[in-house]
Amino acid sequence: MAGKRNKKWVQKSVERMKEKGTIGAFGKATPKKIARAKKHGGLEKKRAVWAENLKKSRNKKKRKSGRH
Repeated sequence: MAGKRNKKWVQKSVERMKEKGTIGAFGKATPKKIARAKKHGGLEKKRAVWAENLKKSRNKKKRKSGRH
């Protein structure tokens, strides 16, 4: 199952951030802040994409569980 997505990507990425000491470096990820960081590129863009993906996964979880 090479195409199957790893379900624990959030846990692994948070663990790597703890090792590097970068937790909380992006701050509160608002849509406006994410868009601005994506335009800048580089490390800011990587953090913005990660924050955006994290928000998407949280929203999917909420919809699946029936909570709104």
